[in-house]
Amino acid sequence: MAQKGIEEARLASMLQSLQANDPMIDHILVYSKFVVAYLLQQDQPNPGWRKANIEGPVYIYRRRAQPLFQLLVKNQFSTNDLLDDMHPQWELDCQNNYVFYKVEDPSKRIRGLWFHDDAERQRVEGIIQNILKDMQVQPSRSLADPTPVPPQSFPPQNDAKFELATHAAAALGGHSDALVVSRDSLRGALRALADDDTFVAMLMQKLRERQRG
Repeated sequence: MAQKGIEEARLASMLQSLQANDPMIDHILVYSKFVVAYLLQQDQPNPGWRKANIEGPVYIYRRRAQPLFQLLVKNQFSTNDLLDDMHPQWELDCQNNYVFYKVEDPSKRIRGLWFHDDAERQRVEGIIQNILKDMQVQPSRSLADPTPVPPQSFPPQNDAKFELATHAAAALGGHSDALVVSRDSLRGALRALADDDTFVAMLMQKLRERQRG
């Protein structure tokens, strides 16, 4: 539990740091502590992959306005970060320790991200694939002006929905360098809570309090 608290504090600190530059950032979907960015040079006598002189943590996050999803490599050497708006026309290709993606703008070079740990690469790749799949199924969600998503906040402690969410998060538990919460894992956590008599009694009490209020 102590380690879980440390991870939650780390995520909160990361989100706060990112929001200092972009207040519209709403939620970090996944991150990895360190990647090296490459760009594919195709218009030179010796074409090939070249380092972009961008190294540092990579974040994929959701925003409350367009663009809804972005990929950011925060450069530890300078303010020259790699920031790309995610788009349904992205082309993704992944290999061991590498994520390659071609953005929708043909004037921009193909990107490559190197991960020290291939398990982290797989987690980040999975989030990218899920976002792109959703964008391709519902392109209007990614390209049209969306209904603004309210900022993350902590509801009042007597909110039954908040109780449910916080207990579900606790039931998920665990931590990793690339944090991913899937729908299946969340469903499993909620089912486990439904079998917990103490939790069900507490939730019913909260609902009664809301009705009386």
